[in-house]
Amino acid sequence: MREILVFLLSIIILTGCPSGKSGTTNAEKAGLIKGTENPVLKECSSGKAYLYKEYEIHVEPSPEQEGMNIFLYSPDISQGNPCKIDRKNASHIIGTGETEGNNFFGGLYKNYLFIDQGSGPDMRILSVYDLSNKELVLYTEYSDAELKDGVLTYFKTLVPTPGVVAEIKCPDAGKWKEQGLTVLYEQKENFDLQAEMRVPIEDYRCRAGQ
Repeated sequence: MREILVFLLSIIILTGCPSGKSGTTNAEKAGLIKGTENPVLKECSSGKAYLYKEYEIHVEPSPEQEGMNIFLYSPDISQGNPCKIDRKNASHIIGTGETEGNNFFGGLYKNYLFIDQGSGPDMRILSVYDLSNKELVLYTEYSDAELKDGVLTYFKTLVPTPGVVAEIKCPDAGKWKEQGLTVLYEQKENFDLQAEMRVPIEDYRCRAGQ
């Protein structure tokens, strides 16, 4: 009898607990940059709402281009109904194509907004905005970005200078070229958000591109 009660109690606990803290969604699982803040995600008829402590971010497909139009609001504007907010009340509006590329929301960390840009899987651009000072602090090609303790780490495409790429081991380069693919050579780089400083790292790799 005691075993049955313990089993039933376990079921109640498991079914009664929401996944994640306060119903949040893991940033990486939500398609955002790993290490950015975990949002509460709401599906709206016109797009999605990402809810954070200091901001509510709404994204809607652009009717004119590929990509998203991004609207930022103060949390008190929605009054508990984040899917029905007049865009005139947005504190920031970033339209796709506005920064030389199709925009996709990439995440939020404190007062920093991350926007992924591009129209294909290769040569993606990352823009990072300081919302407090309303300025762009980083604009770079990137892949495999990760944020940890306020430092963003990513790989950046190198200019294929013979003297540089010759030192990078890439055993599959010939095979990729035969398949009609492009060989991309990359170097790891750190960007400190607070210091706004880029630091190249002696870590190189190659990968196939389209």
